[in-house]
Amino acid sequence: MYKPLIAIVGHSGSGKSTSLRNLDPKTTYILDLERKGFPFRNASRFNIVPVENANAFPRLLEKTLKEDNCETIVVESFTKYVEQVNTLATNSFKGYDIWSFYNRTIRNMLDSIKNDKATIIFTAVDDIVKIPQITGGESSHRRVKVQGKVHEGAVEKEFLMVLFTEVRKNEKTEEMEYFFQTNTDGVTSAKTPMGMFDKQLIPNDIVEVLKKVEEYYA
Repeated sequence: MYKPLIAIVGHSGSGKSTSLRNLDPKTTYILDLERKGFPFRNASRFNIVPVENANAFPRLLEKTLKEDNCETIVVESFTKYVEQVNTLATNSFKGYDIWSFYNRTIRNMLDSIKNDKATIIFTAVDDIVKIPQITGGESSHRRVKVQGKVHEGAVEKEFLMVLFTEVRKNEKTEEMEYFFQTNTDGVTSAKTPMGMFDKQLIPNDIVEVLKKVEEYYA
């Protein structure tokens, strides 16, 4: 059975990277395309693998999956990966060939991450898109941000779980609180397996999510 593929989606500062803080650094590898550091104290204890560009990603992913102690792989981030693929495509091709290469490369990457050894977690920036309605007007939807329209709305279907970040102010403490949205509210493309969570919003701790996955499929 393939291990879960999980996407954590949201805008900058909404808790995507911070949600990784409680993962076991001994068994977690971070494929780091962003190379900007991590916003929690024990980040240096993780197995961080710098990824220079999208071309290097397949080789480093394959190498990481062969590590005996690898149980979780974090890709930081899907957004940076597609930006690099888009740049590579526009620098190497013209016209339709740009999007043919872009589409094929992302498709191959999404296929390559499916494995039976390690849970893979992607972080990604969201994008708000307007969708015309049959009855007239438009509705707003939050999706994983992609370049162009080739994969627009299609990325989420590759993941077992898509968790959207949400930040709310606690009226009593006046402090900001960070959550995962577990299922769509009609605006996001958030999703989790049926019945896994009984709440729409849960604390943004990916370790607690992984515990739920283990319980669900036990």
